[in-house]
Amino acid sequence: MRVIDFRARPNTKEYMDLYQGKHDWEVYFRCPKPEPQTLSDFIAALDQAGVTQAVFTGRRSPLRKFSNEYIAESVQAYPDRLIGFAGIDPTQGSAAVKEIEAVISGLGMKGIALDPHHIKVYPDDRLLYPLYYKCVDLDVPVIFTMGPLVGRWGSPAAVDRLAEDIPSLKIVCSHGNWPQVTEYIALAYRHENVYLEASIYLYLPGGEPIFDAANTILQDKILYASAFPFRPLDDLQRFLKYPFDEKVVEKLVHGNAARLLKLNDG
Repeated sequence: MRVIDFRARPNTKEYMDLYQGKHDWEVYFRCPKPEPQTLSDFIAALDQAGVTQAVFTGRRSPLRKFSNEYIAESVQAYPDRLIGFAGIDPTQGSAAVKEIEAVISGLGMKGIALDPHHIKVYPDDRLLYPLYYKCVDLDVPVIFTMGPLVGRWGSPAAVDRLAEDIPSLKIVCSHGNWPQVTEYIALAYRHENVYLEASIYLYLPGGEPIFDAANTILQDKILYASAFPFRPLDDLQRFLKYPFDEKVVEKLVHGNAARLLKLNDG
């Protein structure tokens, strides 16, 4: 079975240096913080976990400045295993729009990743709209960091307004189900181009409806992800233990992501 883990960053020193002293891993993520390894070790870990490809999302904001060039180099080293999404800093104005063009057209990225909470804005803030229009022009998705740790800035209502304003924009709400599980389900059900990736918080109290939605009304809109290194890569096995309809599983772990990313084998 082919599996695309839609949010799995390699635990190399380059990436793990972003989080020195930033989180109590055990408290927030219910797993040990992994030690830094080489990129080849990460690829071996994907093999062991049964993951075919991993989406490597970047982070760029005044709070985090991770190199998009490093993501591109990693993808070039393992083009059949890694899929790059560039982190974009919206505070850079027109330079951010130009960077989207450069990373998609020049570095072969498949989309962009945004952390609106880093600059205290909602996803429908007008500051971000030039970035969205560029993504529409290039026909690539935008991934938002959502979930409980971003607080009010991960509002599903803000994404609802954005999806109404720019219905052709492909939106992935990462960690996007808890604690507002049913609101996110309604959001993705309502809008054709809104997808949910519910990593980390799938198993917290109240998260269960996302499985029912994935098995029924949102079987074409849910993307499997582990959120490694914040959760283990082998969370895949826990995910697959849910009694999904047989025809749904392939969509959740591969087909939906392949279609969204326009992969040749999708």
